[in-house]
Amino acid sequence: GQDGGTRGGGQLGEDTSFRWQCVEQPIGKLLFRRFLEGAPGFAAAGALWAELEAYERCEDAERAGAAAALRGRFFTPGGAEHCGFLRAAATAPPTGEAPPTDFGQVRQELLAHLE
Repeated sequence: GQDGGTRGGGQLGEDTSFRWQCVEQPIGKLLFRRFLEGAPGFAAAGALWAELEAYERCEDAERAGAAAALRGRFFTPGGAEHCGFLRAAATAPPTGEAPPTDFGQVRQELLAHLE
């Protein structure tokens, strides 16, 4: 019905979630990215998101260089596109078993920040 947000007595389902509207739906993602580009407080986060996706599509041989460029651009304190909302654990240089090209935690924190 038109009760402002419930269906059958329950909460609205996944179709209204941030992830569905702004991450999984191509048009929603495009519109949200355009919003981020024009919002000074979110432009760096939007650029990081775009670069993470570009990184995920690059060839294996290019990944190490792309990862270093991504880290330098977005993880450097004081930089123009520094993403200070990311925890130090997400942006720390990888050690031990983690490959230097794994940005899973960064992506999770980025989407949580934007949500």
